[in-house]
Amino acid sequence: MTDEGYIKYCCEWIQTPSVTAPDVVDLTCYRNALHRLNFIGEYPNGIGFGNISQRHLTNHQSSFIITGTQTGHLSTLTPADYALVTDFNPTQNTLTCKGQRKASSESLTHGVIYSAHPGIGAIIHIHHPQLWKNLLHQVPTTEARVPYGTPEMAAETERLFKDEPLLQQRIFVMAGHEDGSVTFGENLQTAYRVLINWGAMIGIVSESFALQLPYQ
Repeated sequence: MTDEGYIKYCCEWIQTPSVTAPDVVDLTCYRNALHRLNFIGEYPNGIGFGNISQRHLTNHQSSFIITGTQTGHLSTLTPADYALVTDFNPTQNTLTCKGQRKASSESLTHGVIYSAHPGIGAIIHIHHPQLWKNLLHQVPTTEARVPYGTPEMAAETERLFKDEPLLQQRIFVMAGHEDGSVTFGENLQTAYRVLINWGAMIGIVSESFALQLPYQ
């Protein structure tokens, strides 16, 4: 866990004004709900974990807005705490982002997921040891030898889309990224529902909570 949260890709960071507030209203709502559940947060050593993103429909197809690196400790986010990813190349381990913060260390993986299908509009990456242990090899699972935030993880995610029913299940766990699980969907509500429903099935969240949305 010693290298959790550190960016491993080559980042071209263009420091520009923050993304606009309307672009992150829903992201912040769902992100805050995940933070309250401790699915996104900070370890005792001060390293943050978890991230959330949404496809940026008004920009290039590959663009998405994602929580900035090292924001896990914050109970809520402002537009300045997000980054707009405008380009990425997993093979070359490069990424271009704009904003007041650099994009999350898992941004390459998010990019690969968005590239897998145009209908994917939102991604949630959380950490929870009980969920991770229960889902390991029960849902699509990356190889244990593959570390997070690397071209290898991006390639491994692409493999899951080819070899596993990942597009249908909309969830996978990272065997080589302890506690890490990812859900996705056509929008934030769907990605959140997938996660919460699995949490309810194994007793992490209550059935009544699973029926609610962050807006309620």
